[in-house]
Amino acid sequence: QSHGPFGLVGLVRYAGNRLLSLRDGRAESERETKRSTEERMKLLAIRMQNAGTLQEWTAAATELDKLEGNDQWKLDESTGDYGDYHPELIRTRLAELDEARTNLDIESMVYLIRTHLSRDLGGMGNMDLYRHSYIGTKTLVERYVSSAIQTIELLVSSSTYETEVEPKDLLEDMLYARQSFGRSALLLSGGATFGMSHIGVLKTLYEAKLLPRIISGASAGSIVCAVLCTRTDEEIPALIESFPNGDLGVFQGQNESWPQHLRSLLTQGNWSDIANLKRVMRGWIGDITFQEAYNRTRRVCNISVSSASMFELPRLLNYITAPNVMMWSAVTASCTVPLVFQVSPLMTKDPVTGEYIPWNLTPHEYIDGSVDGDLPMTRLADLFNINHFIVSQVNPHIVPFLNKDDQLYPAATPGKPRPTRRTDWFSSATSLVMDEGLHRLQTLADMGLLPNLITKLRSILMQEYLGDITIFPAISIRDAHLVLSNPTADFMMRNCLLGERATWPKLSRIRDRLAIEVALDQAVHTLRARAVFTKSQEDLRRSVHAHAYWMSASSMGPVQWVTQPPSSGAITPEERPIWRRRGSAGTVQHVATRHGKLFPESEEDDSEEERVLELRPNRLGVAKPQLKRGSKSYDHIRGRQQADESSSD
Repeated sequence: QSHGPFGLVGLVRYAGNRLLSLRDGRAESERETKRSTEERMKLLAIRMQNAGTLQEWTAAATELDKLEGNDQWKLDESTGDYGDYHPELIRTRLAELDEARTNLDIESMVYLIRTHLSRDLGGMGNMDLYRHSYIGTKTLVERYVSSAIQTIELLVSSSTYETEVEPKDLLEDMLYARQSFGRSALLLSGGATFGMSHIGVLKTLYEAKLLPRIISGASAGSIVCAVLCTRTDEEIPALIESFPNGDLGVFQGQNESWPQHLRSLLTQGNWSDIANLKRVMRGWIGDITFQEAYNRTRRVCNISVSSASMFELPRLLNYITAPNVMMWSAVTASCTVPLVFQVSPLMTKDPVTGEYIPWNLTPHEYIDGSVDGDLPMTRLADLFNINHFIVSQVNPHIVPFLNKDDQLYPAATPGKPRPTRRTDWFSSATSLVMDEGLHRLQTLADMGLLPNLITKLRSILMQEYLGDITIFPAISIRDAHLVLSNPTADFMMRNCLLGERATWPKLSRIRDRLAIEVALDQAVHTLRARAVFTKSQEDLRRSVHAHAYWMSASSMGPVQWVTQPPSSGAITPEERPIWRRRGSAGTVQHVATRHGKLFPESEEDDSEEERVLELRPNRLGVAKPQLKRGSKSYDHIRGRQQADESSSD
């Protein structure tokens, strides 16, 4: 019979459950709970992969961390197998910061900030610490970063005008602390149209308030870098919104076709006209120079260009090395891929006349910045004290061979081990092939076979393409044919989202390594403003009180400026009031000579404090002595000779 609790179907089900219980050691309800949990984990993994916003990704990742038990791992402060990770040292530094902050010990806080802050304290920057959860890492590391930020903010708040802490002294300490801690830079690689994925990376970092002020770009990355570094913080949201729909016709004009490109390649040696790229860049950023862009936004734009010759070194253009170079010309030079664009010279703007002239009067040619310096980390470190590099890498010929195991990926099958690192044999084989290829290329170059071309090819293969944190926006094979085509609005939106999705898993690591640096930058900015304007605030208060007293005194009668109490005698020129301009600003102060005092004619109803108001003039300084003629000048010697001749006569 098939009916009733003891029918054939029920008997089979009962037997199956008993067998499963004996195998797994779980009851039927426990197995059902496990099955539903695994299905939920699969669903969350799919949501993470297809998330459209950071909020959606964060919600799915947080729940998945909880289901996989990663939250318990975060609370565990044991050492574990994480190389140079030492939680004892982090715990000690955390206790010192908390104690100094609790006791309001300014000297201890300044000492700890200047001497103990480090980006890799106790090995907390170890990559393995970020491969056990989708969001965050050990709670101890996050507590240390938070405590350091709170200590910096407390020091800044304690330097107000009413306290004994001088802003200029604390500013000096913060500058030393920032110098010791180091700075971060964002490097945008080349990659033709795939470089538009950098927009998504920049958008995510900007919205998370983790966008470094120092940004470098090469080839396609220089386009994004230049456009961003000419915008202020208030203009960036509008730029991100409008950039995918803007004019990006860098490869071809509206009426150009592939036969025209082919004819241009055969006759002129280039596939596309560089005039299209110039038009697009001048439309986005105008004729602004590196120095003007830095003065406007305080962002440091760096554009890498390579020399067409094998005997010249690559250059890094910025407001220090090339202040008057127009940024659009630097971008066109950095995007000059051989056989794609013709060579374009660097143009400068004369700071006096505004005239546009070539940067090098000699016929020196620059080509694609990715050839010799896709990621100019050494040069950036020398110029700006950078010791931490965030890289957005989209070079299609490089990305497939790079290691991407610095984050946790959802398991294809929950409950089963997931691959974490590439096998040793693959890395060894790749390294062997690379070394052998470089050796063969060097042999061909030594034989004189196309030495310039082979040298540039070796440079491409030998470069470092990874940073301290490397973001890999996904590169779709279906878009390979669009690598040298004008990006459409749909292509831009899709690649922007790919850049965002690639950045979300790295946000926790970026935040832990940049948050202290951002706090130090903000502290320096705030303290510098206080140190500069503190004296001006004193003068402003004095001027306000003087104006208030002037108005009250004017209502009682005419006012006169004197250096002594009023008398019947005439006022000498030395006693006459003068107009003196302040050296620190453009305002003019009306002050009496030396210790001028304001005496109203009617003083009967005024208090002693209101009757006399001393306006102390600013220091005028000591006048420079007049220059004397040198004893060996021509006129002096000639005069002495004439004097000797006349005396001899």
